[in-house]
Amino acid sequence: MFTTRELEILRLIAEGHSTEAISARLNRTTETIKSHRKNIRFKAQESGEDVRSLTVFAIRYVKMLDQIT
Repeated sequence: MFTTRELEILRLIAEGHSTEAISARLNRTTETIKSHRKNIRFKAQESGEDVRSLTVFAIRYVKMLDQIT
């Protein structure tokens, strides 16, 4: 469902990193990270523009992944 990069970004979001921090950590522009976040929202059918809604989704999704692996 998600690309490897999107999963990496989801994990960083779940850890509480901001777009700017993720951008610096992955050596990408903030616009690139915003684009990934938008794609994640679309794939997750997470319509909220609120940063918290994506953070909550990321935390739940990462916890679920960790339980599977």
